[in-house]
Amino acid sequence: MLTLKCSIKITGKDSKKKTISLDYCNNIEVKTSIKNLTDTATVKIPRKIKWREKPVFDFLNRDDQISIAIGYEEYGMETVFNGYITSVENGFPIVIKCENEMRILKSISTKEAKKYDKFDLKKFFKDNDVDIDVVMLGDVSFGAMNINKDVTIAQALDKIMQTYTYLKCYFSDGKFYAVMLTTPSAEKKAIVFSPDRNMISDNLTYTLAEDVKVFVKAVHINSDNSKIEVYSPKDAEKKKDGLSQQQFYFPECPDKDKNALQDFADKKLKEFKVDKMTGTFTSFGIPFLRKSDIVGLRDNLKKERDGRRFVVDGVDYNFTTSGYRQVITLGDEIKSDYL
Repeated sequence: MLTLKCSIKITGKDSKKKTISLDYCNNIEVKTSIKNLTDTATVKIPRKIKWREKPVFDFLNRDDQISIAIGYEEYGMETVFNGYITSVENGFPIVIKCENEMRILKSISTKEAKKYDKFDLKKFFKDNDVDIDVVMLGDVSFGAMNINKDVTIAQALDKIMQTYTYLKCYFSDGKFYAVMLTTPSAEKKAIVFSPDRNMISDNLTYTLAEDVKVFVKAVHINSDNSKIEVYSPKDAEKKKDGLSQQQFYFPECPDKDKNALQDFADKKLKEFKVDKMTGTFTSFGIPFLRKSDIVGLRDNLKKERDGRRFVVDGVDYNFTTSGYRQVITLGDEIKSDYL
């Protein structure tokens, strides 16, 4: 049997405060996703734990930095969360709730109202003195965008993601990713899972591309501020029931050229109409996965799964004194050989 191991490090806002290091907890729950701006963590520790001969609760404060690593003695630990404490409940046990780096962007407001003729994410951060390492993946492009004054950076990002529904924004390893669809963050080898070997349970459902119920709305703002719109399929505007919408802006489209805009919309629809694996599966703490990693499936009993690989949309980590589990949510299929 493997030996469970954890490390929780908490550092106060005061740079002179030493880091509290804990190697024991009742429970750790971390939720991560490329579809959410904010990852969250909940840590439960015994109330009797002391630090410098005083109750550890006395040293825990809102906005303290926190880092969480979990794993096994035999395989080492992996950092599953970096962020900030949002609240501390002095109960039995002590409950520490946390948010990742997005918490900082929730506290910074835009300096001024600004209209971007062609929105640039890196320039937007620079305009508002936000020092973040931004990684753009896939064909990420924006049209015109109005940003109001005194909204938080996080609120502005939420507006952008609602407008450009194909865009995913998230923090990973200290970097801010803006990703088109579910483009893998790097060229990676798939981590292979099989019900016969390292999957505990699953509720996965495989959906063929032709059964994916989605339509694309493409928009272009002309130089005279008039707007043209098209749909793909062309009759989607009349048959929206049961379909999810993905909206795209096409700044490079020639003014009032609906044919060019339609070609763009049709191309984007093909990118969305791909085979998908919906649902989750549960595994032990090894092999370790992060959101945006690639999972390969081996399943001799279900051929629709066997030999396919998928982007990981999200991973929830559950660590207790009795076990360590990962709950993995799969996203779009990657069409290439990997095994």
